[in-house]
Amino acid sequence: MHHAVLDLQALKEKEQGYLLGIYVGDGSLIRHKVRREYLLKVAFDISNDSDIVECVTSIFHKAGKSVTKTNWRSVTFLRIWSKPLYDFMRDHVLSRSIPTSNRRLKILRHTEKWSHEFAIGFLGGLIDSDGHVARSKSGGHYGASITTSSNSLRDQLQGLCNSLGLTTTIRMDKRGAPKVRPRYSIYITCDSMRKICNEILSAKHQRFHGGPGRT
Repeated sequence: MHHAVLDLQALKEKEQGYLLGIYVGDGSLIRHKVRREYLLKVAFDISNDSDIVECVTSIFHKAGKSVTKTNWRSVTFLRIWSKPLYDFMRDHVLSRSIPTSNRRLKILRHTEKWSHEFAIGFLGGLIDSDGHVARSKSGGHYGASITTSSNSLRDQLQGLCNSLGLTTTIRMDKRGAPKVRPRYSIYITCDSMRKICNEILSAKHQRFHGGPGRT
């Protein structure tokens, strides 16, 4: 079913944003020019992320696209072959190679044009891929954090949260080595998470409310 055409218009803006957040956090785009194949590959923790895998898969199925799932050691890989999806990701994210790393630098594009729903969805996808929701002592949740080593993504995320009326703080971890790029945690405060509690699409958030992520 690789040839089934992805229908992004079948998805809500929140779901489109969620997929973009998943890609920015843990995904990679691969283009095979000879085969004319366009691939999105995303990695998840096999033990802890089954609900996120289910959420991502269900969104793609809603858009009429099959997902290939393979498990290798401690990782679940999802692969989606789709040129419209590839183009969608490229339209919203600029990806550049980093000379000293096998990872790529991802820079968000045209965030000032993102709708509220799209931006909320993006945050949810980024939390599910590169984030964490803090558990409260009572079993509920506090705020959420998103981790990145990218200065540009750090600043763009803070700006995006500000545009949504969400309060953030940034913490830096130098990881004990002077030549290693520091990592930044963008923390969305507890009050801000409560503000978007009923609308954010995030499996990690939904774990505190009795089920997988909303669609």
